[in-house]
Amino acid sequence: MPRNYKKRIGSRNYKNYSAETLRQCLASIENKEITQRKASEKYGIPRRTIINQLRLLRSKMPSRPPGAPTTFSSEEEALFVDCILRLSEYGFPLTIFDLRIVIRTYLEKIGRRVTKFKNNCPGTEWVSSFLKRHSCLSQRFATNIKRNRAAIDKETITAYIEILKEVVRDIPPENLWNFDETNLSDDPGQKKVIAKRGAKYPELISNTSKSSTSIMFCGSAKGELLPPYIVYKSKQLWNTWTEQGPKDARFNNSPSGWFDMNIFNDWFFTQILPILKKQEGPKVIIGDNLSSHISVDVLNACDKNNIRFVCLPPNSTHLTQPLDVAFFHPMKVAWRKILTEWKASVQGRREQVLQKSSFPVLLNRLIDILEPTREVNLVSGFRKCGIYPVDANPLLERLPTTVDKTALQDSFLQSLEAKRLEWTTNGTTRGRRRKLHITPGKSVTEELSTLLDDKENEELAQPSTSKIPCRRRASSESSYAESNDMSVHDSSDLGSLGDLENLEANTDTAAETCNENCNFKPIVKAVGQYVVFTYEEEIFPGKITKITKEGPYISSMERSLKSWTWPKPVDEIQYNWQDILGCIEVPKKISTRREIYSVPELDQTWGF
Repeated sequence: MPRNYKKRIGSRNYKNYSAETLRQCLASIENKEITQRKASEKYGIPRRTIINQLRLLRSKMPSRPPGAPTTFSSEEEALFVDCILRLSEYGFPLTIFDLRIVIRTYLEKIGRRVTKFKNNCPGTEWVSSFLKRHSCLSQRFATNIKRNRAAIDKETITAYIEILKEVVRDIPPENLWNFDETNLSDDPGQKKVIAKRGAKYPELISNTSKSSTSIMFCGSAKGELLPPYIVYKSKQLWNTWTEQGPKDARFNNSPSGWFDMNIFNDWFFTQILPILKKQEGPKVIIGDNLSSHISVDVLNACDKNNIRFVCLPPNSTHLTQPLDVAFFHPMKVAWRKILTEWKASVQGRREQVLQKSSFPVLLNRLIDILEPTREVNLVSGFRKCGIYPVDANPLLERLPTTVDKTALQDSFLQSLEAKRLEWTTNGTTRGRRRKLHITPGKSVTEELSTLLDDKENEELAQPSTSKIPCRRRASSESSYAESNDMSVHDSSDLGSLGDLENLEANTDTAAETCNENCNFKPIVKAVGQYVVFTYEEEIFPGKITKITKEGPYISSMERSLKSWTWPKPVDEIQYNWQDILGCIEVPKKISTRREIYSVPELDQTWGF
């Protein structure tokens, strides 16, 4: 379905008159001032159209819009619009593709087939027409917010406003200040260009980088703006980086390029404190609760000068920070335009990155561009954030509201609220994972995994008689890479899953199985003896290197395919005598070039 129809040569004329012209034509005919034929010639309206409109006018029936009827009724489209708006309010707006899939699911659910929809799925042109019919909808670029920002709720905002009411009571707007730091980057961003149709990667030659410069801005509820405070990322500060900048602007530097506590203190005592000392009565400074913005010196200075330092709720600056809400966006738009013009100049084409010596000049131009709308934007920001005048409604209106249950089904509401709750809650604590060794073709149940967890927790809860360090697992053991492996047998051998004793009785360890099938020599408690021991229900060969009261130290071998080798560095830790199954012969070296050994006593156990 084409978006814009092209008129074919020789086709009949379509509507080429306005609604006002048609109204005047019908009124003149009704007043018997002119005949239908002469009205058709005078107003350029077909006589058949005049006859049809007169019939509708006299019968007082609503006129039908021209063109084919819509695929869905007005009630159905109203439901679609309502669902889209509710999803957007809850922080999950639909894309064009999402809307098409939702419509197709709706058609399949009601058992309806629309022949003009391919695979019963509306196309992008239908979505375009749908958006034109409903002006309350539009395509916008969505801003991603983190889960903790999405978790800001009505209770948090209401409590914040109630406290703020007492803090800013009877304080004039010129004494209400908001500060925030931002950055101006060296990348002007993407822009649309004219290129050959079908070109996959149109490129614009322009030197850009990922560097940015931090700036502290501070404005009042009356619309006043303090000179900016600039922080460069460097170890030294040069005089050329401070020339031709905004009036009374201050410059500093830090290794990270961001504000630390010392720089914030310097900004506070040199920029805003002299201004606040000149103002009468109590003053309020509002800012985020970054640790680098709060120091003992700043708080002491606030107490001495009748200044109230107010911190915004955590993760709420996108709603409660006036500079973020109303000032920084137009500033960033103007900055991208200035940066694009500079990069197109002779100097900008010559420089690979925006030089710090050129930054003050561009910043001065930016401040001049923002000056005409500075006061309006700052006043609007304080009002929209509910600070002046103090009002929670502007903030609550931008939070997800309670959905009207008469408009949507309860099942849709529950799934929608659950989806947002899933994203905004912290969720369960991520635990350690354990690898379950399952026979191919067998399955494991969730109850079994839970019982194994309980068993492991009980073992961990039992007191230990000696402090035995964990043995390092060899990286070459790809099949046993997890340090907390557990062998799981067929669930049919476990009997009742609710009986933990049956689980322990039927889950044989590798040591018990080996004791039944393997014939090891009796244990000899002597240094230099080669032994077989268990570690996490698996069997390894090793050599006793030292004996203490707590137990022997064993240098363990690691598996290498179907043989054994001594790891580097040496894998030597302390074990209990109960971990040793028996003694074995000296491992046999089976390679003349490599240190590879064979342990015949373990061939059957490991399946060699």
